[in-house]
Amino acid sequence: MKKIKDIFISLIILIIGLFILELALRLINSDMSNYNIEMWKYANELKTQDSVLGHVHKKSKEATLQNVEIKLNSLGMRSPEPNPDKKKILFLGSSISLGWGIENENSYAEIVNDRLNDENLDYQVLNASVGNYNTFRYTENFLRNQTAIDPEIIVINYFLNDAEILPMGSGNFLLKNSELAASVTIAIKKMIANNKESLNEHYNTLYEPENKGFKLMEGSLAKLAKYAKAEDIKVYLVLIPDIHFLQDYPFLPIHNKIKTISQDYDFEFIDLYETLKGVSFEKLQIIPGDSHPNEFGHTLIGKKLSDILISELK
Repeated sequence: MKKIKDIFISLIILIIGLFILELALRLINSDMSNYNIEMWKYANELKTQDSVLGHVHKKSKEATLQNVEIKLNSLGMRSPEPNPDKKKILFLGSSISLGWGIENENSYAEIVNDRLNDENLDYQVLNASVGNYNTFRYTENFLRNQTAIDPEIIVINYFLNDAEILPMGSGNFLLKNSELAASVTIAIKKMIANNKESLNEHYNTLYEPENKGFKLMEGSLAKLAKYAKAEDIKVYLVLIPDIHFLQDYPFLPIHNKIKTISQDYDFEFIDLYETLKGVSFEKLQIIPGDSHPNEFGHTLIGKKLSDILISELK
């Protein structure tokens, strides 16, 4: 009987200790400067699970994440509602083109939209980007859920890891509701990742022709290209470089592979490496621990893309 009582007391102490740790973590992270926890909150507050895509954005929802408001329209896009009187330019991509950590008016999607308006061009940019998407997910999301938008132009915002095969995500109650459980899981994943291949090795392996992720990416672009050709939609593929390495960039051979694929599918290819070349990571980093580009980076990208679109649409 005494053993059972001791075990019960130990469990109570453990539960109280975990509860105190949970409260302490939530207090520490209340300044919204912990990138991983903010991404965890993003998944909880603005995403809903999807059996094919892993997740999609909720509709007509908003949340303050990393001290920035992310407001989604009735289509689940980080844009105003579609204007029926304007032709549409649809941005597809992941968290970079979503404008993670950036006020929406300073994101490069909105910079492009504003500059087109300044030039009296009759277009509206709609930003369909979703965090933690790859090429399969953002092309399939468009083909399944967004074709009714009937865009004149699609802009694929491609990052090097868009060829990765992504896990479907977990419906685990504890991971969904506990910052402590989420933090422990993130720490374990980082430890495992640190023992794996280097980033150079990872990307080189990822872009081998027989890699499953590479083949899925290429097949997804082929599927989008077929649809775009049938519907007379012009497609731009914008390649975003890894901002960690802009002063000594090792991934240009991969850029050339993506360029070749773009040309094969009659996409207009735009490589942003030259736009960002030589800029230090520190000048582009948004906050410590977060590798997304800051407002300065979005300004450079927005100017480059809007210059190209304005020259072609005028």
